[in-house]
Amino acid sequence: MYVRAITDLQETILCFNCGEIVIVFFEKYGYTLVEMLPESVKKEHDGIEDLCCACCDEEIQVRDDYYIFTVDDEIIDDIADRVGEEIGGCEHCEGGERWNLVNAYNNDPYDKSSRMDPPEGISISHYLYEQDVPEELFQILCTHIQCKCSYGREAGHSDDFYGGIFELNDEIYTKRDIEDYWGFQYEAFSKFSQQYEETIEVKALRDFKMHLNDYPMLALEHETGRAIFRTLKKHFEAKGYTVLTNDVGMLYRGRTRKMDTSVQWDKDQMWAPPVGLPQHGRYNCVGVSVLYVSDRLESIPYEIHPTHEDIIDIGEFEIIKDELFMFDLGSFEPTFQGFFNEMNEETKTVKGAYLLPNFIGTCCSYIGYHGIKYEGVHGEKLSYTNYALFNIESKEDIKINNIISYKPQFTIEMKEILDYSTLDSEF
Repeated sequence: MYVRAITDLQETILCFNCGEIVIVFFEKYGYTLVEMLPESVKKEHDGIEDLCCACCDEEIQVRDDYYIFTVDDEIIDDIADRVGEEIGGCEHCEGGERWNLVNAYNNDPYDKSSRMDPPEGISISHYLYEQDVPEELFQILCTHIQCKCSYGREAGHSDDFYGGIFELNDEIYTKRDIEDYWGFQYEAFSKFSQQYEETIEVKALRDFKMHLNDYPMLALEHETGRAIFRTLKKHFEAKGYTVLTNDVGMLYRGRTRKMDTSVQWDKDQMWAPPVGLPQHGRYNCVGVSVLYVSDRLESIPYEIHPTHEDIIDIGEFEIIKDELFMFDLGSFEPTFQGFFNEMNEETKTVKGAYLLPNFIGTCCSYIGYHGIKYEGVHGEKLSYTNYALFNIESKEDIKINNIISYKPQFTIEMKEILDYSTLDSEF
């Protein structure tokens, strides 16, 4: 199947139908090409010479209308910037960060059984499709899109490591995906703070994150850090927390072990790692103990990603304290996911992206919350709730009743991939 593609708009001849696609799309972004640019004109074929459409490759017949487009790169750059507003990173920056995390996790000498999946973004073609860009314009916009890391739009230079031009099958990551993956949504928290008469602008949150990168131990020396602390404290004092009681039923935590390991994890090993041992993660600072549990047994395989060679040991936890006070992430974003994520629990890599969620978790612990409540990241498969628990004691606040071992069973489902990256190919 031949897919039409416009590769440039410099004295480009297009038939009437393909030209109308360009006209309509550019008008959507405020550019009426034929009126604004003298070099872009609509004409009738006079038959003096043969004409062919640069997009569909069809011959333009005598007396048929056609377009000649000459569009400044600055205009295409502007549209590409607006189309790409939701791009938060690409395979050259965000993808590299995620690969570093995966490599550190999967090569942890102290936990060789747990595995993390490779990072997956979406292709440029998939992104453009979701932004309602006509297929005919995929190629030209792809060459004008630029990531925040500066990759894209221009060929690489010797002094520009990130220089280069995107191809349609290159992967990018949306802003929402990045915020979900690394664990914080700036706009949602900014709105949440306004409920408690605190003004925390999105830009201030991003600046605060940079402050944490340089001075992670001096968070409260920054005004935004103090405003975040005040917001969380006012939320707690207003009893905005969610109360967790024994009525929630059993909670579950799972760990994998290889099938040839005959010894089941014991109750102490199913508990959160002791103080001083946990490595830095998105939910805890180095050495801080946090217990991660879920309210659905069926969710555990989705959280810990077992392989066909693994056995899953799942501890059944019961709350015995009358009340545990949870900071509910739904308080400021009902659909929010990814503030904490179990899969990165024991990575050795110190991540700057973790520092802001770390700070909020530390504030919650200091203020008196017993943990964080958040929706499971695999909610499209099943609905469940996760809890990251701190300020709790084993056998006083919560206890393990039993540990049960499971052999995961895998099924394979085929799903067609709609790939728009081969615009010039025939099938």
